[in-house]
Amino acid sequence: MQSGNSNRGRDTRGNDRGNSGRGGRGSTRGKRGGGQHQELKVGENSEPGGGRQKDHSNAVRGGRGSYRGRGGGLDQQDQNHGGHGARGSNRGGRGGYNQVPQQDQRQNNDQGERSSHRGGRGAPDHSPRRGQYQNSGGRGGRGGIAQAPRGRTNDFRGEHGRSSRGRGNSSRGGSNIVDNHSRPVETNERHNGMLSSNKENMDNPSKMNSNGNPRLAINIFGLELSERKIFRHVVQMKLLDNKTKKDHILTTMSAKGRGNRASKQKDNFLLLKMLLDKWAAKRGSNNTPVFAYDGAQSLFTLEGISERMVIKKDDALQIADISEFLKDSVKFLSGDLEISCEPDHDKPFFVQTEIREWSDPRFYAYLDIVTSQGAIRSGKYLSQSKGLYVNTSHMTELRAKWAVAAQGIHKGCRIVGSTGPLPVLELDPQSTQYYAPIPLSQMIQLAFPRDFNANRGVNPNMRLQRAVKLLLKDLKCNPFYEDLRDWATNTITVSDIDYNAHKDNDYKLKYPNLRFPYLPAAQCGTGPSRRLMPLEYLKVLPYQSIDRRVLEEFELTPRANAPNERWQILQKHYDEFGFNNEVMIEFGVLICNDPFQNISEIDGERVLAPKISYADPVHVDDEKRDWKAQDKKFAKAAVIDHLVFVLVAGYTRNFKDDIRATEYVARAFMQRCQDKGMTIRNYELQTHEGERDSEAFLTSVFKKLVTHPKYRDSSFIPFVLFVSDDVPNIHECLKFEERMSDIPTQHVLLKNIRKIRDNMERKSGGGRRAYDLTLDNIVMKANIKCGGLNYTADIPRDIACWNDTPTFVMGMDVAHPDRLATREGNPSTVGLSCNAAEHPYSFIGDFLYTDPRREAIQDEILRKFTDQNVRNFAEIRGFPKKIIIFRDGVSFGEESEALREVEIIEQTIISAAMSMGLRDYAPKVLAIVVKKRHHTRFYAKGGHNGMTPSNPLPDTSVGGDIAEYGKRQIFIQAFRPVQGTAKVPSFLILRDDEEVSDEHISKMVCAVCSLHQLVNSPTSIPTPVYVAHELAKRGTGLFKAYRFKNGELRDDWDTLTNQLSYSTLDRLSKVRVV
Repeated sequence: MQSGNSNRGRDTRGNDRGNSGRGGRGSTRGKRGGGQHQELKVGENSEPGGGRQKDHSNAVRGGRGSYRGRGGGLDQQDQNHGGHGARGSNRGGRGGYNQVPQQDQRQNNDQGERSSHRGGRGAPDHSPRRGQYQNSGGRGGRGGIAQAPRGRTNDFRGEHGRSSRGRGNSSRGGSNIVDNHSRPVETNERHNGMLSSNKENMDNPSKMNSNGNPRLAINIFGLELSERKIFRHVVQMKLLDNKTKKDHILTTMSAKGRGNRASKQKDNFLLLKMLLDKWAAKRGSNNTPVFAYDGAQSLFTLEGISERMVIKKDDALQIADISEFLKDSVKFLSGDLEISCEPDHDKPFFVQTEIREWSDPRFYAYLDIVTSQGAIRSGKYLSQSKGLYVNTSHMTELRAKWAVAAQGIHKGCRIVGSTGPLPVLELDPQSTQYYAPIPLSQMIQLAFPRDFNANRGVNPNMRLQRAVKLLLKDLKCNPFYEDLRDWATNTITVSDIDYNAHKDNDYKLKYPNLRFPYLPAAQCGTGPSRRLMPLEYLKVLPYQSIDRRVLEEFELTPRANAPNERWQILQKHYDEFGFNNEVMIEFGVLICNDPFQNISEIDGERVLAPKISYADPVHVDDEKRDWKAQDKKFAKAAVIDHLVFVLVAGYTRNFKDDIRATEYVARAFMQRCQDKGMTIRNYELQTHEGERDSEAFLTSVFKKLVTHPKYRDSSFIPFVLFVSDDVPNIHECLKFEERMSDIPTQHVLLKNIRKIRDNMERKSGGGRRAYDLTLDNIVMKANIKCGGLNYTADIPRDIACWNDTPTFVMGMDVAHPDRLATREGNPSTVGLSCNAAEHPYSFIGDFLYTDPRREAIQDEILRKFTDQNVRNFAEIRGFPKKIIIFRDGVSFGEESEALREVEIIEQTIISAAMSMGLRDYAPKVLAIVVKKRHHTRFYAKGGHNGMTPSNPLPDTSVGGDIAEYGKRQIFIQAFRPVQGTAKVPSFLILRDDEEVSDEHISKMVCAVCSLHQLVNSPTSIPTPVYVAHELAKRGTGLFKAYRFKNGELRDDWDTLTNQLSYSTLDRLSKVRVV
């Protein structure tokens, strides 16, 4: 070993195995005090500030941080010697982490770091949870910013330090998030993110996925913030049209104007650098100020900047590396470029280590932008949308040939911690599919090779028209100008498709030299500016992501990545993203260490499975948490007085065979219903061939039913099982007729009927009785829609079983129209559900329309639904003693609105009870926000030797130190993912009057997720939320059908709600319709 010494903090000392060492003391301007004990080669110096030493077998004492540096690094030991965390620096350096292996903890007495009079943070103790061993915990350092949350027990004690600059924090009881390595790793080799069995000392691998306490790796990585004053600015870039005196805004990532997303991002960075160089030159500096920029309007620097510059046309055209798109814009408009940077008046600056700033959503945006600079400036990654960065250097052509895919990473920053705030970085791989930048003529022939021919016209049916419009509508394209014989850089948007353009003489005269004259033409623009353009004269603008509906229509939905594959992709992105670069260092934002060499783990808890009962109890598989009903009868079997099978075969090749298949499945359906205890009193089959008049035929079916002699008797239950191929708008029309006639329906695709028939015939050879899971699913839906109940999932009695204690449960969600539908005036739809049906485990509900894009539910909507349904609930079970509310769709920072909704519901229920004579009525409220749109992932250890990332087992919950700071949040995975990596929903507890434990809430949530009724396994979200979500979708579909049948909308939202919702109906208001 060689130990060097330097007056700039380069001291590193280490001894042989079994002895303690002490890291060097940093100088007044060094970088880091002594860290991990490393083995150095002869003649090799450590890093400035006391480098890290690789021989983890020695306990070391981290050196003092420098005057402006960080404190000591990671401190580990595996012998019987105590370790000392580093002293903090004079101005906020971070102390060392004390790592103690489990086998030696009873003999160790670790002393945490001490800090100086104005500086460092305390050393968190990473010791086992629940205090297995009685150790004296590390003392918190004085000053600095808390980086590790205090634990929950008193076995490890710390103390707060005081500082005139900063804030100290101590570690009590050890963090719930611990390092994966209980013994040092002797190699840097990676094994898919998990360590190979011969490189790690594991504490009983069998416990990794045990029912008692599973260990889970997480994809969040700690951030270390140094004290900096950050200045916020607003950047504006304009192209000045000197002819029309109109300004064209360049600081937008929309597809308007010239250029694509990548070219705009690059151009804006170049122009901003020119502005900053000008500002620096005024101050006598040749160095560009350090900055973090999002490529649009948000800029962060370490000093306040106010600057404006105008670049004349001729000078703009000479700018090196600027895109041809922007050059062409400057030429076309003969305009100048104006760039300005001014302080953000709303919040011109903040100090990033002041914890009060961490609750501001703008602070998260700042962290996201700073940590993205290396990736964006490298040119490898494109900022596609908020938090999503796509690696465009590796594009893969998809099977469809007109689409390409790129791997990306969703990166977000948040503040977690149960007792102290900790900023973390969250990384989650996400692929993105783009349209290939090819002419539309090529795209349409690749997408529909059998339908479009260059030498003849086409008379498309409705299904083909719908598919073509779905593919091409709203695509941004660059036009081809025949006189220039070149593609232009301006952008044209496709609004519709014209199949008769080749018959128009004006069109043929305007475009006489087309290669594909018989292809349809694109309608571009709207109103007076509308014009027809040949598809071959339009080329797709690059980097346009493909809508989810298009991916589903053309079967291009990307395959879900298994946990092991996802972890590998995450590692690759981490390497290529370029974290801890110069910009991050200057801003004082660093990832604490390589997360793949020090994997963060946390303890999860697995609750017991709920008890599932049909007419009789069934066995629940302990590992999968699913169940097999076999021939168990339904808990409550429905009665169908009149069953109508309806077949509409719009595009069939063998109509007679489709009739035979439908008759076969109809007989199997009725037999299976009988097996499950249902009663079917009458049956008929009606058929229709062809796409034409299919909607009129459907209407005639329902007109016949509403003339049935018993129709007006609400106890008479007709049921329509509708079979069709993919006829456009037929599903919406079916559900519209269902609502108008008050008759429950179910839609099954003809291809599934064929599969059921083929499968059952194959299995029934030799006289055996055949079962089909798809048929069983259809039977379960039919029973629910006709007022039955398939099974129950017992809510644990220690948190009030709903059969014992009247409990009113509500689910709420809001479905918003997309951007195009919003422009067309489509409303948002509120979905509401509750257990006001005859059985407390059955959820019914309704939908209501509200203003577009409005997430908060209006008071009057909540009062109307709650009052009506709680009175129905009270007639059956009395007024509720408990109220449980599940709210979906609440974004970050909107929790106060959700609480307002909870209070409205509570007040409405109390008012209804008081109107019925109840006094001193005060039900207990539990309100939970359900979130699935996040990117926190959990990985269990499974596979060979327990070292391959896998999904956690069902009914696993995680909370505590990874919860949003200052909030009570639990991640609960009630379901078993069939494929891919589980996305575990987050449950944010807004209100808990009874103060039940996290375990109790996890048990209740897992039971409610098992009440779906339509499958024999739990779902990812609670049933009331699922039903509310589906009702909101149903309302959107009914609105679409209403406009399709009635044209322009003239009624207000209240009138439309009364016309289309279910609350006024006799049958559908009492059953679950989705």
